[in-house]
Amino acid sequence: MLQAMRSGTKSPIMKFFLLFLAAGFALWGIGDVTTGLIGGSDKAISASEDSISPREVVVEFERTRRNYMPNSSVSEALQNGLLSDVMGSLSRDVLFQAENRSLGLTVTRDMQRDAIIHEKSFQDESGSFSEGRFMRTLANAGMAESDYLRLVDNILMRNQIVDPLSSGIRFDSTTARAIAAFDLEKRTVSLTSFPVRPETIAEPEKSDIDKFFVENKSAYEAPELRNVTIASISADMIASNLKVDETAVKAAFENRIDEFNKPETRNIRQMVFDDMEKARRALTRLDAGEKFNAVASDMLDWTEADTNLGSVSKSALDPAIAEVAFSANEGDLAGPVETAFGQHIIVVDKITAGGQAELADVEQQIVATLRAEQSIDLLYEKANEFEDAIGSGATLSEVVDMIGGKLITVENVSRSGLDIDGNRITGAGAKLTQDTAVLDLIWSVEINETSVIQEVGDNMFFAVFVNSETPKQERNLTDVMDRVISDWKQVEAIKKAKASAEAVAKLNDNNGTISKPFRRNGLGLDHQAAGIIANRAFNQEKNSSGVVETGSEAIAVKTVEIVPASDAEIEENSALVVEVLNSALREDLLNMMLLSFSESHDLQLNAAGVRQMLVGTQ
Repeated sequence: MLQAMRSGTKSPIMKFFLLFLAAGFALWGIGDVTTGLIGGSDKAISASEDSISPREVVVEFERTRRNYMPNSSVSEALQNGLLSDVMGSLSRDVLFQAENRSLGLTVTRDMQRDAIIHEKSFQDESGSFSEGRFMRTLANAGMAESDYLRLVDNILMRNQIVDPLSSGIRFDSTTARAIAAFDLEKRTVSLTSFPVRPETIAEPEKSDIDKFFVENKSAYEAPELRNVTIASISADMIASNLKVDETAVKAAFENRIDEFNKPETRNIRQMVFDDMEKARRALTRLDAGEKFNAVASDMLDWTEADTNLGSVSKSALDPAIAEVAFSANEGDLAGPVETAFGQHIIVVDKITAGGQAELADVEQQIVATLRAEQSIDLLYEKANEFEDAIGSGATLSEVVDMIGGKLITVENVSRSGLDIDGNRITGAGAKLTQDTAVLDLIWSVEINETSVIQEVGDNMFFAVFVNSETPKQERNLTDVMDRVISDWKQVEAIKKAKASAEAVAKLNDNNGTISKPFRRNGLGLDHQAAGIIANRAFNQEKNSSGVVETGSEAIAVKTVEIVPASDAEIEENSALVVEVLNSALREDLLNMMLLSFSESHDLQLNAAGVRQMLVGTQ
């Protein structure tokens, strides 16, 4: 536990990411608070007077996906719930903005600066704030300076509300020391392993198999099974057949031209000083002809990489720096410019003009977006037709002929979505039968009846007709003979391995492999069964032996040594325990406050509008 805590708190970006993203929609489901599945709202998230546009959510979704799910496509990220997480994070921000506004609270530049310069991960070896380290950290996280400053603002806004209420909530050091001592204690063991080898077990006698089958007959029973027909219609099915009007494409291009235009960028280098006098001294040296990087090296101990911001757009910079940098000519020095980080001196090395987007360059993207938007509109029209047709007594086959969609038959599916032998369903019904909503509907409808339509997954509606049902029943040995023999051999092989391990444990003379000291969670023990070995070792006295079995091996475990945590370790980690426990209490308080704010500020979400845009980017 402590190791995970420790490693997770080293990165400031990860710290903020966990605070603002990981909570996601723990407090509310996206469907529960969304008012209107589509609509033409220009607000993806709103609370009182504060709001975030769908475009802003899309930008944050893409940034998060690139940084934390780089190998996932937009579709995969959507399926894994990233949109809900991002909207949950942004919803927090909007709620606190709304509450701060109602209370008349503000975040000053001094508060912002103080928070940043005291972040230890941005400090150099001497404990001073390092602009170079700060910029490298942001670059590694794929985050623009302006985005980070907004994140800091959000944290400060939250803290102004939460801190006064949570200041009295604290865990005491005595409790923390006890937890740390317990967690940090270690064991050393001697291990003697006996592998489970069913291939070495002779073929069973008929009497052995008969007896084994009778004793375990319930394991081989055929579960309740149903044969069903499923009709479905989705936005993707509709979109694949849609033609987008050329006029609509041109209109969308003109309406979103600012989004498609390539912004002007500038290659910028900078130095940042903690006071104005130093900045002016540096500027004097530069005006006298000294090289920029040489001055940065001499006065700040910065490398060329530390000074170089690379090619940046105006929106990626702090507004004060952006205004100066984008007013300068190529080769110009500018500054000092004051920000939360100090006094900046910059030089513009190169200017790259922005470009006017051409329709041909973004036409496919626009077509995909419009097709997605239109398909969702049509989906809900067809869903109504779907529902009306079922209500009038139409069969699922007739419904599919009428509205399009897909019709599949799934045979012998259990309540768990498995076949008669406990394997996953294959073929056309493989994906649907792994969805709990589909399974629930399959098993809630009467035989020879059609269900009501339901929505599931990413913009899909479906209905089920139950063709037949086979009740749970016993199976003959001949039907499952291969499984029974295989299982019998496995059991016998485990018995054999376990008997050998127990003989060693009984003698308590284990001369096996001596482990390195490890924690009660198995950390430090290089073994695939570290967890269960650790559990055995920490539940027996020193010089005692026991046996664990993993299915692939039986292991005699002798506890050789108990290693208590040192006072220094306990002292060092008890502070971390206090911090984590207090953070957990604070987070609980935060969540209760957010629930209250969501009601008092009328939190509204429009996830469908964001999803439409995201689908169009694929």
